[in-house]
Amino acid sequence: MSAMSPPSRSSAPVRLAAEPDFALGDLAIHPSVREVVRGGERHVIEPRVMQVLVALARANGAVVSRDELIIRCWDGRVVGEAAINRCIFKLRELADAGGGGASFHIETIARVGYRLEAVDPVDRMLPPVAATTTLPRRRIPAYAIGAAIAAVVLAVTSWIMLRGKPPAPSATPAAETSIAVLPFKNLSSEPDAAYFAAGIQDEILTRLAKIGSLRVISRTSAEQAAAKPGSLKEIARALGVANIVEGSVQRGGDTVRVNVQLIRVDTDQHLWAEDYDRKLDDVLSVENDIAGAIATALAGKITPSENAAIAMQPTLDRRAYDLYLRGLVLERTYDVASDVEAIGVLEQAVAIDPSFALAWALLARTHAFLAFGSDTHSTHGAAAHAALGKALASNADLAEVQLADGLLKYYVDRDYVAAERALRNVHARWPNNADVLHALGLIERRLGHWAESIVYLRECITLDPLVLVNHTTLATTLSFRRDHAAEIAALDAALAIWPGRSELVLQKIDALQSMGALDEADALIAGLRLPADDDGDVWARRVQYAYRRQFAEGRRYFERLHDSPAFAAGPPFQRGFLDVILADFRTRTGDADGARRTYRAAIDLMLPALGEHPDDDDTLTPIAIAYSGLGDKATAMRYIDHVVALNPLGKDPLDGFNAVLRRSLVLSRLGERDAAIASLQQLMGETGPLTTTMLRLEPDFDNLRGDPRFERLIAAETPPGKD
Repeated sequence: MSAMSPPSRSSAPVRLAAEPDFALGDLAIHPSVREVVRGGERHVIEPRVMQVLVALARANGAVVSRDELIIRCWDGRVVGEAAINRCIFKLRELADAGGGGASFHIETIARVGYRLEAVDPVDRMLPPVAATTTLPRRRIPAYAIGAAIAAVVLAVTSWIMLRGKPPAPSATPAAETSIAVLPFKNLSSEPDAAYFAAGIQDEILTRLAKIGSLRVISRTSAEQAAAKPGSLKEIARALGVANIVEGSVQRGGDTVRVNVQLIRVDTDQHLWAEDYDRKLDDVLSVENDIAGAIATALAGKITPSENAAIAMQPTLDRRAYDLYLRGLVLERTYDVASDVEAIGVLEQAVAIDPSFALAWALLARTHAFLAFGSDTHSTHGAAAHAALGKALASNADLAEVQLADGLLKYYVDRDYVAAERALRNVHARWPNNADVLHALGLIERRLGHWAESIVYLRECITLDPLVLVNHTTLATTLSFRRDHAAEIAALDAALAIWPGRSELVLQKIDALQSMGALDEADALIAGLRLPADDDGDVWARRVQYAYRRQFAEGRRYFERLHDSPAFAAGPPFQRGFLDVILADFRTRTGDADGARRTYRAAIDLMLPALGEHPDDDDTLTPIAIAYSGLGDKATAMRYIDHVVALNPLGKDPLDGFNAVLRRSLVLSRLGERDAAIASLQQLMGETGPLTTTMLRLEPDFDNLRGDPRFERLIAAETPPGKD
């Protein structure tokens, strides 16, 4: 090794006295005397900072974990993350060569460690040694606040709001006030303490999200991005943010240590980092501390109403707050079993503190989610109302209580006007809440406010970009507006995130079929890698065969599927659904007897499902289709009229449109021209996914062909959806 080459990588502790000199860019490094020379000017740096520099340089561009740094530079002693962060901060100051240049770069690898990359790493002769000077120290703000969460929010808001706009790696620059809070590491020795770290992170994010001058990425997307390997820059690029918060939580006994660091991603600079050791009781007072710290740091950047909202102290009881954090993390998993467990935990919290409005609100929301579309709607609906009543009585002005009120009006009461009004008020107070935006997008659809729905859904995606349902909901809404070009663009944007994801591919196939782009749909269908009996795959092929009038080919395909072991092992309703499709293809290939047997088999398989779900329109409709195939008009109309009664178009433009469209199909199959055409004329004047291409290609409308009224519908240009 030459005197001026970087040291070779080793796992041995860094002993500065024995380290050879080396160069990084325009810097000459002399570890043994802790000196760095640039342009003839000599600087003395701290021993620990020099040790970290040597350890990173030894790696020759490889990633060095935090644990490795502790072993090499601290002899394996227990040290806080803030100590490492401070050294990295100092080294980045050292790397700054002025004029926008740098002697080296240190890249943060999320939740792993660091990588040093030299700039122009060529061997250089040592320049003359000048008089010793001391490197300038940048002041790191430290505010005396009473809890760790307050420190995090203070640092985040002050640095983000007061520093300049960073250059972004993507075509669309990330907003200077955009931020993502990554999941906090749980460093506690207690096996069940992971919820505490997750809850602290969630509470920090919630308070940041109430500040309108910030753009805060949702917890779910931040978790998705952090779960994938990659650098902070890659995570930030995926989330579209300029700043990242990382942290860790270690709880032991009645104390907690919270480590946090705020990183400006474009420069990979640690803007601020600190360790906080607090009593658990201090965690309960963080809201007031946060409010005071933000008001001081932002100097007018926070409104009085925002200040009042984030200064709220939820409870004075530590046990109740701990249970609330458990319930919060359980509810965030979005599955029924966890929701049920969350209810039990939250009930314990409010039993300890009956005035705990935040816990009552979360309890009401959890019951409301379970009530939505479930067989226990009445039980959970009543419980949701009871919990909401307690929350309103305790603190009706709390944003979380108003959120619960709005979601209950949507999920339980189905009062869309009242839900819209309530959630718009919440959005004004809590602008970065992606759940509110998504709910408003859904509610505006129910009210027929399609343009407003799309605005909310697009805004939701900016805050929650890595949640698939946000993208599919937007695409479906664009489909209802008959804007298939925008729908496909939205699906392509999602496919760029999730290449080959079946839900997205199937939805794109549906959009292409609605436009009559059957060749493009063929190409996507050929690439599907789903089980042959998958409902989405079956329907995509059914439409393709039907629209191309390839009835013989379709019949052969579905007969092979019908005779397969996968079909025989499938659930009864799924087999009945396939039987309806097969019976239609047998009808269209002249096998009337085979078709009748298959229709009856389908009905026998599907009818038992109505015993469990008598108002399920997805069960009622194929049964009505099967009876129409048998020519049983009275029975077919009884089932399909029940679907329309469940979803009146005047009350629900979304499900109501689909119900009337399904009825039109049944009427056409039965040869009821006047009624079918009247329904289709009505639908073409509404907002919904019916297009003239579908009228032209769908065989179920064959009984209407030749009627001048129907031909005029086909000849007309598909009207855009109404707003």
